[in-house]
Amino acid sequence: MRNRCALLVMGLSLIFPVGASLMAQDSFDPIDASQNTQKGIFCWCSAENGERQEFYISDVRRLSAANNMEIGSLSGHFAQTMNARYGIHLAMNAQHCHMFRSAAAAQNARSIVMTEVKKKDLTIRNAGIF
Repeated sequence: MRNRCALLVMGLSLIFPVGASLMAQDSFDPIDASQNTQKGIFCWCSAENGERQEFYISDVRRLSAANNMEIGSLSGHFAQTMNARYGIHLAMNAQHCHMFRSAAAAQNARSIVMTEVKKKDLTIRNAGIF
């Protein structure tokens, strides 16, 4: 029985490595030395309200350090602020914020999203301070 459990644990450790959460971070855009970047993590938050044909988006902000819990908390705070400010009902547990390793990558992604939103003919609302 112990051998089976040990084999099961070893098999699971190969399928789900301990560093899997760290490997997920490799999907972010790499920091390019040619870009004028600062140290830290950069993020911006957005949400679409189809009923009102509006799109809410924040400016890029710098975080000293970030992990999934901090980004989730920031997403909830963004939703809470937009709900109170505009009288809408955004999900508090949805992932509204997007993080990047450089300011240039964050700004570029934000610009791409803004272009797509303009194509959909949605009203863009600045989230301001949240």
